[in-house]
Amino acid sequence: MEELQYNGYRFAYRRFGDRDAPAVMLIMGLGMPGSAWPDSLIAGLVREGFQVIVPDNRDCGRSSRFTEFEVDGTDVAKAVVLTLMRRRVVSGYALEDMAFDLERILDALGIRRAHVVGISMGGMIAQVMAVQCPNRVATLTSIASASGNPSTGLGHVRAIWKLLKKPRAQTPDGLKAYFRDVFSVLSGKRFRPSSEELEVMLKKIETFDYDPAAMYRQLLAILASGDRSWQLARLQLPTLVIHGTDDPLLPLSAGEETAKLIPGARLVALEGMGHQLPEPLIPEIGSLIAAHCHVHPA
Repeated sequence: MEELQYNGYRFAYRRFGDRDAPAVMLIMGLGMPGSAWPDSLIAGLVREGFQVIVPDNRDCGRSSRFTEFEVDGTDVAKAVVLTLMRRRVVSGYALEDMAFDLERILDALGIRRAHVVGISMGGMIAQVMAVQCPNRVATLTSIASASGNPSTGLGHVRAIWKLLKKPRAQTPDGLKAYFRDVFSVLSGKRFRPSSEELEVMLKKIETFDYDPAAMYRQLLAILASGDRSWQLARLQLPTLVIHGTDDPLLPLSAGEETAKLIPGARLVALEGMGHQLPEPLIPEIGSLIAAHCHVHPA
């Protein structure tokens, strides 16, 4: 694990592969550390000739917590209501700030342009990064993500409630039960994680400190950035949108809208995939990303 110190904050990241190779940056979703990316996906991209940079977003993993911004579940509920009313949400930071964090990591590594891949909230950060610093983004891959349009991108109530509901106990066993439940709810019907896959995922995240307030701050960042449809419509870079047909959090319509908004974007709908990166689909997902990046070199 490496880290960048900036303005008194720590931004952690991992780096894989040849450091002179074209860079792919993988951006994880809400509340999850970068280590949640499947090892097999990272290894596949390295075999394809890329270096892979996996950051921990602010307020997650080994990166700094922004505790000066105090939030709770009530703040989130109010922000959701404002979003549905298409009113402005104010938060300590927004997706734009999270995207700038990643640009600073690229600066520190001396990487001028990178292929940017994000899932869920990470896909939103990747979209924002492409909008605000297009000269740094060679290609965009948006997985299981959305444009910020509340009509398509707020998600299903049951899945949202599962994410926001706190564990019954802040113990190792309590957290395991919580995340086992979350992973099961977010998965597609064809790709329910096996007990072995659940154990692998739980092992990956058991080393990071679960912090509900940090996740609330990230969620407020999403809502504060609002509907980004008009920005996506102005993007002029190669874009791949990957979305599961059985996503219980962000429906396929969110991916379809994202692809429709971005000129020339290609949509790949993966049958039966939920809000997840199921191991049986990793070879296909990895091949899609690698081919997209190879066709449009950094």
